[in-house]
Amino acid sequence: MKSIKSRLTLVSMVVLVVFMVLTAIALERAVVKRALQAEEDGLQLLIYSLLAAVDQDSRGLSITVSEDRLFEPGLVIRNSGLYALLYNRYKREIWRSESITVSFPAIGGIDPGEWDFQTIEHLATPYFRLGFSLQWPDVNNQLQRYEVVIWRNAVDYFEQLNRFRQTLWAWLIITTILLLVIMYLVTRWSLRPLQQIRLEVKAIEDQKQSGFEQDYPAEIAPLTENLNILLKREQYQRQRYRNAMDDLAHSLKTPLAVLTGLSDQDAIDQAHIETLRDQTERMNQIVSYQLQKTTGSSDIRISKPVDLIKIVDKLLSALEKVYQEKGIVVERDLPAQILLRMDEGDCLEVVGNLLDNAFKYGKKRILIEASTSESRSMTLAIEDDGDGLPGEQIQQILNRGTRLDQATEGQGIGLAVVADIVESYNIELNFSAAKLGGLRSSLGFQTI
Repeated sequence: MKSIKSRLTLVSMVVLVVFMVLTAIALERAVVKRALQAEEDGLQLLIYSLLAAVDQDSRGLSITVSEDRLFEPGLVIRNSGLYALLYNRYKREIWRSESITVSFPAIGGIDPGEWDFQTIEHLATPYFRLGFSLQWPDVNNQLQRYEVVIWRNAVDYFEQLNRFRQTLWAWLIITTILLLVIMYLVTRWSLRPLQQIRLEVKAIEDQKQSGFEQDYPAEIAPLTENLNILLKREQYQRQRYRNAMDDLAHSLKTPLAVLTGLSDQDAIDQAHIETLRDQTERMNQIVSYQLQKTTGSSDIRISKPVDLIKIVDKLLSALEKVYQEKGIVVERDLPAQILLRMDEGDCLEVVGNLLDNAFKYGKKRILIEASTSESRSMTLAIEDDGDGLPGEQIQQILNRGTRLDQATEGQGIGLAVVADIVESYNIELNFSAAKLGGLRSSLGFQTI
């Protein structure tokens, strides 16, 4: 039973059949109990009518039933199926109804005022028998004990009961079959999303679609959403490897060109050796960084929070030394702390590239400010007072290998790397004209 549909169908069928059988048994017993109670009540009323017709006999020593006061026609019609008898204290029959054509056994001892109702089979015929014991004064005012017994033929009762049972179980079977069919259809309909998942997985394997596209029930939606996240991460990681190879190729062009130039020299002096050492060290750093970037995994949900202010301080301390001769003044409008759930290396790469560009292209001033909104989102903006870029060129700086300023050293991949990283963290990266006259770069993200 590896199929969920088979399991649900089997369990539903067993539970439904057991439930319907138990329900039918309980219903049948309730109906039988109520029908027997109705029979007993009817016979009790008949005994009361007989007692209303009781009189003392002519000698006053016993009692009898006056035929002219009997209002039940079944007691005067022979073989009517309704019979009555009256016994004295010695169990001797002292009166019987005219309907009796066969003999009936005497009833057992009954206490005065007590009723005795039973279903008895007599002469291969089922009967209802109700006995009642009473005391009646004789001519000397002495209480004498008597027993009134009513017999009713129960053949019709059991025939109706059998018809009821047949009808009950017939409808039970029909209802159970219909419910089983309905439950099977409902189970099949309920499990259809799983079938749809199988089809979508096959489409993903065949590269006909990149993820789960259908709307699924609330119980399955988290699964498909998480699978889409995993698929997106896998696609991102694959693209990251491709980009890393492109970045590596772009980054190694300049050092290789320098080395090629050195190989064309007839003699290599100490300065050339230093250049050779610098370029090989640079190549080693580039390869190490790209390997670290391709093997790293920046998952915003599991990254340890970093303090963005500390990152900015650390980077500014280094960049102010690198660009010391430019004498750039950095203006800050930042809070004491900004916590961001991001890998520290990725954060250094993103903010470092943006700050490095600001120092590189700025003239005398750089402005770093942060602003918050009501939904815990924050924007970190970095502005410089450089020449800036026309609007049509702003988007081009995100393309790998594109350098709009050929006079400045670089490979044109820094901002492309930044764009890749911020995309993996759902951080919004924008470029626009700055109030200082240069370029304004901004990062929009959710704080903790």
